[in-house]
Amino acid sequence: MNNIVIRKETKDDFYSTELMTMRAFWNLHGPGCNEHYLVHRLREAREYLPKLSRVAEIDGKIVGAIFYSKARVVDGDKEHEVLCFGPLAVEPIYCNMGIGGRLLEETIALAREAGYKGIVICGEPQYYPRHGFKTCDHFGIIHPAFGNSDAFMAYPLSDEFEKVHGYFYEAPVFEEGEDERSVQEFTKGFPYYKPLKLSCQWLHIEKLGRISEVGRNSYKIRFWEQEISARLKGNFFEKNPDIVPVVGDYVTFLYNRRGDSIIVSVCERSTFLQRPDQAKTGVMQNMVSNVDYCFIVTSLNEDYSYNRIARYVSIALQGGAIPVVVLTKTDLCNNVGRYIREVESISDKAEVHAISALYNIGLDELDKYFKPGKTICLMGSSGAGKSTLINAITGEETMKTSEIREDDDKGRHTTTHRQMICLENGVSIIDTPGMREIGMANTQDGIDDTFSDILELESQCRFSDCRHDTEPGCAIKAAIESGELSLERYELYKNLGAENTRNYAKKKMISKWQKEYKKYGKIR
Repeated sequence: MNNIVIRKETKDDFYSTELMTMRAFWNLHGPGCNEHYLVHRLREAREYLPKLSRVAEIDGKIVGAIFYSKARVVDGDKEHEVLCFGPLAVEPIYCNMGIGGRLLEETIALAREAGYKGIVICGEPQYYPRHGFKTCDHFGIIHPAFGNSDAFMAYPLSDEFEKVHGYFYEAPVFEEGEDERSVQEFTKGFPYYKPLKLSCQWLHIEKLGRISEVGRNSYKIRFWEQEISARLKGNFFEKNPDIVPVVGDYVTFLYNRRGDSIIVSVCERSTFLQRPDQAKTGVMQNMVSNVDYCFIVTSLNEDYSYNRIARYVSIALQGGAIPVVVLTKTDLCNNVGRYIREVESISDKAEVHAISALYNIGLDELDKYFKPGKTICLMGSSGAGKSTLINAITGEETMKTSEIREDDDKGRHTTTHRQMICLENGVSIIDTPGMREIGMANTQDGIDDTFSDILELESQCRFSDCRHDTEPGCAIKAAIESGELSLERYELYKNLGAENTRNYAKKKMISKWQKEYKKYGKIR
């Protein structure tokens, strides 16, 4: 690009350069990064070479930087001074624009003019060879910690480099490592980005993003502040036969500035919510992943359903998320306390809050969930007030809203597909279309978690195969008779369990038919 300006860094650039460096390396090699702190410390090191180091600027914005320092190659009593650079950083949303190449080209020319013999680095083996770097085994240079590898490379600046052999030692600031607490304290001075520990890390060519929207054959990826279009790699299902990306997934992808980026893999999920498909076949429909809290939003009008809330709670617990029941429109209800007590009886693992977004009642109780780095999934029927709730909390129209129908208190679909919205404070919100029916299948663990007290009572029955009917010593019957357990709640537990068993059996049967059809071309 012609509008890239390569220049020396000034003190006024320090914060911007460190922020750009942090973004460039964030979560690439592990949770967070320390390269921005390394840059901060490197400037104070006596080996640092500001006369060679440069920043790249586009329209007044720091978009890249390279930092040089002196290093040594030692062979017995001989010592050679060489150059080392690192980090070389490029702002993520400006990658693939030749910025790194320009920084290398101009600073290598400066280093050659200054009379240095060569450059030795540890860097990306798929990138630097394109700029003339070769592995150090070509030059007889050895790294004292790991010998030689594809990532240990050198670039001759003069014929004198042929005489350079031995063990490589970079500036002590690189070898000392970073104190984790110091890095964390230093990082507090920058915008919050969530540190992630993922199996797909140690990224080089691929980038890390998060699925924000799923279309029929396309995806949207949240990549820093950008929403970029993407599609699956051609052989994606060969490597990931049982995984389909869903909203909330962290994915690795090949970034394409001029068209669809290519999704390469889905990182492991911390939580994963599913529901049976609406055809009631028992086949599971993937919903969302990597959510911390599942807001089950129910309005206190005709939409309220104790049964449906219990189903939502079970699905949230099955998927590993924390269920938070939010009873909305309390201004339309005369007996809010009764509803709160009723919902609290569903499960001791679910938080319950009653709010009125219209009159700003109870909203402050939800602040504890809106912490940087957290992901909140909204579930509930159309018209329950999901969008209104988020707009009230954020203080702006983050989501569109629609009026409910006056004849039956039922809402119109404002959200027609799952989508993730990122707030300025680092909170991610996943909105889902309204669901009036939600079945049970493959959710027995979630049901058991929801009704864990009933399981505890069952374990106290005199007989292990007690059917809780006429058997003596039945703890369930005793709890119902004493009022400890309501008959309605116990019947709900039984019904959900029976429905789950039926639908799961359907799922297994359909899976069997699919395998037979694939193998024989027909169902036998």
